[in-house]
Amino acid sequence: MKTLSRHLADNFPADYKTRVEPQDDGYLVVRVGYPINGTEATRMVSGQHVQNGLLVETILEDMRNELARSQ
Repeated sequence: MKTLSRHLADNFPADYKTRVEPQDDGYLVVRVGYPINGTEATRMVSGQHVQNGLLVETILEDMRNELARSQ
C-alpha cells in the first residue's frame, strides 16, 4: 500500500508544492499548490480513505482538474 505522500509524488511533477498535514482528529489535510500562478487545491481525507487506492487517485485527479481550471 502506498502512502499518501507517495501518491502525491507519483501524480504531481516537482514544480507543484505538495504536503500532507495530519490533524488531531485523525484526518489528513492534503494541499497541492502550483507556485507559478499561486493556486492551491486543498482536500481533507480520513486515514481510512488512504487505504483505498482508487479513492485516492480520484481525489488527486479532482485536485489536478481544479488546478488546471485555475490556470
